[in-house]
Amino acid sequence: MCYEFLDRDRQKCQEWARETMAMPNAVILDTETTGLDCHAEIVQIAIIDLKGGVLLDTLIRPSQPIPSAATAIHGITDDMVKDAPRLLDILPLLRSLLDHHTVLIYNAEYDSRILSQSGVPNLAGWPTTFVCVMQWYSMYVGDFSEYYGDYKRQRLPGGDHTAMGDCRATLAVLKRMAGVE
Repeated sequence: MCYEFLDRDRQKCQEWARETMAMPNAVILDTETTGLDCHAEIVQIAIIDLKGGVLLDTLIRPSQPIPSAATAIHGITDDMVKDAPRLLDILPLLRSLLDHHTVLIYNAEYDSRILSQSGVPNLAGWPTTFVCVMQWYSMYVGDFSEYYGDYKRQRLPGGDHTAMGDCRATLAVLKRMAGVE
């Protein structure tokens, strides 16, 4: 790939990040889950605004036990979620925080799938826009794969595998791209 394309794409990412940071209705969302497969459910969810203000930070009680492999990553145990609300219990709050908002997610495809799998009804019908920060950051980093013909997906720098920590790390990525660290 030609370096002028890399420079152009990086500038595009910077412009997007600056515009996004100026949006009054944007929030950042992250989840932690029981796993990665089609049966995985949310065990923690967090939402922050673009100033870092906490809008939601809660454990969620899934309908299945949390596998030890998942606990080894995020540290959340069955005992920790035994008295937590179910996702459907906080659905009105969740909807109020997301409706008519741009929801920024590091790996939006995964988290939006997990929201649906965990019982959020008709997510596609919500007046909400989901944006994948990982795609933008991957373009910003500029690690192009000739094999795939696209930018290599980048891990979330500074993420700690908690929903709140990963929200804050996503905000830091946005600020870095926008040049407002």
